[in-house]
Amino acid sequence: MTGEAKHKSAPRGPEVFDLQEATGDGARKVTIREEADFTEALVPESAPAAPEPCASWLNRAFWGAVSLLVSLFLVDAVWSLVLSLGQKSPLAGQLGLALVTIITLIALFWLGREFRAILRLRAVRQLREQCRAAADKPTEGNVRHAVSAIMAFYDNDAGSAAGRAEIERSNAEIHDPPTRLAIAERALMRPKDDAARRAVAAAAQRVSVVTAVSPRAIVDVLFVLAQSIALIRALSAIYGGRASGFALLALTRRIAGHLAITGGMAAADQVMGQVMGAGLAARLSAKLGEGILNGVLTARVGLAAIEATRPMDFRAEEPIILSEVVKSVVTQE
Repeated sequence: MTGEAKHKSAPRGPEVFDLQEATGDGARKVTIREEADFTEALVPESAPAAPEPCASWLNRAFWGAVSLLVSLFLVDAVWSLVLSLGQKSPLAGQLGLALVTIITLIALFWLGREFRAILRLRAVRQLREQCRAAADKPTEGNVRHAVSAIMAFYDNDAGSAAGRAEIERSNAEIHDPPTRLAIAERALMRPKDDAARRAVAAAAQRVSVVTAVSPRAIVDVLFVLAQSIALIRALSAIYGGRASGFALLALTRRIAGHLAITGGMAAADQVMGQVMGAGLAARLSAKLGEGILNGVLTARVGLAAIEATRPMDFRAEEPIILSEVVKSVVTQE
C-alpha cells in the first residue's frame, strides 16, 4: 500500500476550534467541534439574559395603580360637579346627573365594542396559526378543524355565503385534506383579496396625486397618515377584523413592527426603481417623484395590513405584489 493510500485511509481525529463571533453586544466565544463526518456547533457561552419577572410585575402594578388613581380623580370631579349643580339648582343637578348617566352608558357601549373588536383581531391571529398548522401538517383532523373554524368566523358575513356553500359541497365530494384547505382559501379569500387589492391601489393613487400637487410638507404628512389609517381600517373590515379605537391602535403597532422588520422604505424604493427604471426616475420632477414614492409607501402599509388581517396565509391564491400596485400608481400618474 502506498503512502498516499495510507494518508487517504487514515481516520481523522476530533478537532476543536475557538472562534470569536462579533455581535452587537461585543465578541462572544463559540466553540465548534469538528469530527470526521459532521460539524457540531455548541451553544454560545454567553446567552442573553431573560427579563426579570419581578420587574415586569412591578411595571404592571405601577401603571394599574396610576390608571385607577386617574379614574378615581375623574369620578370625584364629576360627582363634585353634580353636587355643586344640585346645590345651586335642583333642576341643574338633575340635568347634570342625566348627562353623566348618558355619557357613562355611551362609554360602556364603546368599551364593549372595543373589547369585541380586540377579541375579533385575536381570533384572526388564532385562525391564521391554525390554518398554517393545518397547511404544514395536512391531516384529516387538522384540516377539518381549520376549515370549520374559518367558516364559523365568517358565519355572519353575507358576502361569503357563496364561498361557504361551495366549501360545504366540496367537503361531500373531495376527501383529500390539502385540496379541501385550498378550496376553502379560494372560496373565502379570493373575493376579499380582490377587494383588498382595489382598496390598496385606490389609496396609493390618492396619496400620490395629493402629495404631488400639495404645496406644504405638513399637508403631505397629515394626508399620508390619514390615508394609511383609513386603509388599515378598510382592510380590517374586508377580512372581518373590524378594527377601530384601541383595536386599531394595536393593529397599527403590529403593522409598524412588520414594516420595521421587512424594511418598508427600502422595499418601496427598490420596487419603484425596478418598475420605472433609472432613466425615467431621473427625468421626473422632484415633486412628482415624491408623490409616487408616498403612494408606494402607502401601498406597502396596505400590504403589511393584509398580512396582519388576513386569517389565512397566501398558499392557494397568489399574493398581492407591491410591483403591481406601483405599476397602477405610475400608470395613473
